[in-house]
Amino acid sequence: MSENQEKTILSKILSLFWEPSGAFQSLKTKISWLDILIPLLIVIIISLISTSYIVPIAMVEQKARIETSERLTDIQKETIIERMESKADSPVQYITTAIAVIVKTLVLAAVMLFIGNFLLGGEVKYFTMLGITAYVGLVDVVSLGIKTPLIVSQETTKVYTSLALFLEESEHFLFRFFANIDVFAIWKIVLFSIALGIILDKKALKPFWIITIIWLIYAVAAALLAGLVKI
Repeated sequence: MSENQEKTILSKILSLFWEPSGAFQSLKTKISWLDILIPLLIVIIISLISTSYIVPIAMVEQKARIETSERLTDIQKETIIERMESKADSPVQYITTAIAVIVKTLVLAAVMLFIGNFLLGGEVKYFTMLGITAYVGLVDVVSLGIKTPLIVSQETTKVYTSLALFLEESEHFLFRFFANIDVFAIWKIVLFSIALGIILDKKALKPFWIITIIWLIYAVAAALLAGLVKI
């Protein structure tokens, strides 16, 4: 086996950020459950730590939106706020966060499997794609490491690393859409494109355009749905 095929999990994690092709080539050669569990646990732990700082700030903002809402009666406002406060110290929010990370990984791996096998004509196994998705998910660690301190220092969850920075905040569709065009999402697209290119022995440009189109469709749908959910 060549040197890049003998990488440890730690070296694969480090390679993801400076030589992703080496990490994915190693995963193509050999993958184990630890390649899924360790990156996933890292993301879950960082997400839980981040949640402990972000949730109190998010609750203050949510209460303010509820109190100023014209769609709710005073009794409804009181009921909702009381329910929120009763769950403030509940471990449910942390359990939900952990489950969300796992479900997101499972679903995203399935989407990438569909792209690789049905749209690109490959024969990728779900186990392999799950490992790749777990490693790509480590980008969220960087995202949280940047966003969480900003959220805490500015005392607002309205911190953007997307095209929304260039627009005045509003409830308009364009702002919500631009908010989804996030630098970390683009980073993930690039990593998935490299990974699929290596796994399928194709140029990364082809999976890149397919993933990008699907992602843009998702961004549009998410922006439309967000506009329907208003307090």
